[in-house]
Amino acid sequence: MRTKVYLFTLIILLIPKVILSQNSETKESTTYKKNQIGIQFNPVINERLLSSGGFGLIETVSSLRYGRRITKNFTTGMELVCKFPILTNSSLREQSQIYNYFIYRIGLITRYSILSEKRFQVFAEVSPFFVHAYKEVWNSGDPAPYRNDEFGFYAAPGVTLYSKSRRVSFDLYYEFSFTGYNMLSYKVNYNF
Repeated sequence: MRTKVYLFTLIILLIPKVILSQNSETKESTTYKKNQIGIQFNPVINERLLSSGGFGLIETVSSLRYGRRITKNFTTGMELVCKFPILTNSSLREQSQIYNYFIYRIGLITRYSILSEKRFQVFAEVSPFFVHAYKEVWNSGDPAPYRNDEFGFYAAPGVTLYSKSRRVSFDLYYEFSFTGYNMLSYKVNYNF
């Protein structure tokens, strides 16, 4: 009986070591992190922000992204994006037709990176998505809000800068949406 207990204990202790062990060749060739979580919260940098009086109404974009690196060059994942305004000048409400809106977008992403061994990388990303928009106009006589649901697609060229440990990265990209909404944007990512 005592021999069975020792043998059972030995097997229980060795099974996790065998299951979790890695081939040294695989460990050396995998220098990149497989998972990525990205967050974004920034003003939409477009012609409305840069025009005169643009800081009275700041359009913001925020997003949460999860990506899984399939190979050292290809990453795929999902993204949730929200867009909404921040009114910083209340006198604008009386001067012109200002509206309140909330837009969310859910989509799949695919990214191809070049120079994937370097800390500075160039990438191109594409995403099919579903978008829902809700808008209220404050200074019009129509109290009914505007709602719209549609499918879309965007492409975004950009650059990524990784930290020395490659745990944190910074993306700067320009999004060309085929629904007519283009913007310069940035995102901070945690890689693990």
